[in-house]
Amino acid sequence: MTAALGALLTPAAAGAVTGHASASHKKKAKAPVVTAVSPLNAAVGETLTLRGRYFARGANKNSVVFKRDGGKAVFVKAGIGTAKLIKVAIPAKLADSLTVRNSAPVETRFRLRVLSKRFGKRFTRTSLSPVIGPVRPPAPQSKAAADDGDCNGDGVLNKNTTDDDADGLPDDLELRIGTDPCKFDSDGDKVSDGFEYRSAVDLNDDDYQSPDSSLPYPGKRPYPNPLDGTDATTDFDGDGLDMNVEYKLWQLTLKNGASSDLGQLSYSDGLKYSVYTRDANGRRIPALNAANYDKSNDFDSWLGQSGYTTVRLPGDTGPRSIYDVNRDGVISPSERYYLDRDGNGYLSDDERDEDADGLSNWDEVNGRMTSAYWGARYNRETPFRFTYAGTDPVDVDSDGDGVRDGADDQDHDDFPNINELSRQKVTGRPFDSLTLDKALANPNPGYGRVNPFNPCLPDRDSRTCPTYIPFGSSWAPFDGPPYSAEGNDPNYLVLN
Repeated sequence: MTAALGALLTPAAAGAVTGHASASHKKKAKAPVVTAVSPLNAAVGETLTLRGRYFARGANKNSVVFKRDGGKAVFVKAGIGTAKLIKVAIPAKLADSLTVRNSAPVETRFRLRVLSKRFGKRFTRTSLSPVIGPVRPPAPQSKAAADDGDCNGDGVLNKNTTDDDADGLPDDLELRIGTDPCKFDSDGDKVSDGFEYRSAVDLNDDDYQSPDSSLPYPGKRPYPNPLDGTDATTDFDGDGLDMNVEYKLWQLTLKNGASSDLGQLSYSDGLKYSVYTRDANGRRIPALNAANYDKSNDFDSWLGQSGYTTVRLPGDTGPRSIYDVNRDGVISPSERYYLDRDGNGYLSDDERDEDADGLSNWDEVNGRMTSAYWGARYNRETPFRFTYAGTDPVDVDSDGDGVRDGADDQDHDDFPNINELSRQKVTGRPFDSLTLDKALANPNPGYGRVNPFNPCLPDRDSRTCPTYIPFGSSWAPFDGPPYSAEGNDPNYLVLN
């Protein structure tokens, strides 16, 4: 009986072992495989759908790994998962992994790999790797309000106006180009649709193919685009002013009585010379003369009324004109018309002084009235121990003390700002070679070593230059012996 029972149980036990081995084999998970990804062009905040095999079922059971070439892997939990489908939201943290160009994040291709019960064997090939960009601006919507509504709150019903949002573009045109006729700024970049549209038209008119006949608004990059919420900090016309700056300057002209007609913008990000006329061939030519410029006349008038026409700077034996920068007793054309930096007799948008404070638009935004300019221009010169505030191109008196910015004094060293804009102008010397023999250079360059953000330049005895200078970490002109081991060359440092 025992032998018989043993004979009966042997195949059953064998079957049990075989079955257990089979079950173990079935439980061994396979590496997930991605066969399709959509969409292949997405943005942070949107959702990707991955299709394939061997995914884990359930919420947060799968992780999708995003990796750009040369970048670090970013792991993201997928909210929805089935055996063949994953949906994953592109998180804000992925924005830090986007490629940066010109200080701005741009669309970047990411390869994907799935981690479920096992890790996928490889990242996706190029054809399955989505291109992901920054958060998209709000999509333009259809007309947001009914005919009996009032889009811009001006008291006029939509049905009684052809431009509901008062951005300068007729409603029918906005519907054709895809902007929202009920939104002043469809892409949310704080620049109106009308300004971006007209700037694009200006940029698209090359003056030579068909002068005085602008091509249609292109609606794509690299033009100013009312449907691109990332382009406000781009300088399309190359005048040194980003579009959002030129828009603010245009707004200032409107406050001062300029026409809001989009036919010819007083400032355009499609033109370096927004003030122009047409020649006999229909081509644009600059029209804003540097001499008798109305904003310069306005500044002159204020100087006379406030008592700043003449000044007496440290070291002067008597009063002199605020424009006599090199102290030779004569106001040269280059000193009087200093806004015209290229000397062509006309003012471009960057050379203009829209707030009539004696400083050019470019100087107040990116130039000599910014501490960053001086740090870059004289990178061998140690900056002052703290940074003074700059000025605003659309505010005549940026610090509110009653003195216009050009005649004001950022570092309180008793040298007006317009007297500290240019070392070459102050010394009256021509441009020098960086290889100039020291023996041939100006032996007394100290008075020309100006800097509107350093109270010790040019006068180390000014009323705001610190009395006590620390050793080893001093600022100009104390960044040489005996305060530090190696001195700078003052003859180089007055070069412009």
